Amino acid sequence: MSRRLGSEHGAVLVAGLLLTVAMMLVIGFAVDLGRAFIARRDLADVADQAALTGSQAVDLPALHGGHLQLDPALARTDAMRVIATERGVRGNASAGTQDVTVTVTRRVPTILLALAGVRSISVSAHATATPQQP
Repeated sequence: MSRRLGSEHGAVLVAGLLLTVAMMLVIGFAVDLGRAFIARRDLADVADQAALTGSQAVDLPALHGGHLQLDPALARTDAMRVIATERGVRGNASAGTQDVTVTVTRRVPTILLALAGVRSISVSAHATATPQQP
C-alpha cells in the first residue's frame, strides 16, 4: 500500500551529471593551477635574470675608491630592460647601492576554469641580487 510520490527514474543520471561537473571543475583547477606553477617558474627565471643583470651595474668611481656598490639608476634601468624583453610581463625594479630587487607579474589565461568564470590567474615572482667581489 505504499505508493511512491514520484518516480526515481533518472535519479542516477542526475547524480552522475553532478558528479561529472564536479570532477571537471577539480580537473580544470588542477590543469590550470599546473599551468600557473609553470608560468611562475618561468617568471622566477625572468626575475632572477633581471636582478642579476642589474647587480652588474657597479658604480665604477666608487669601485676605484675601494667600495663595491651599485649605481642605482643604471641598475634599475638594466633590470627594467630585461623585463621589457619579455612579452606579457609587467614588472618593477628598485635598486640601492647594495642590491637590486625585481618583482614581475603575468596573467595566465585559464583553459577549463574559464567555464566557471575564472578567465585568468595572476602569477608573480620576486628576486633580489647583490654585487659580489670578483
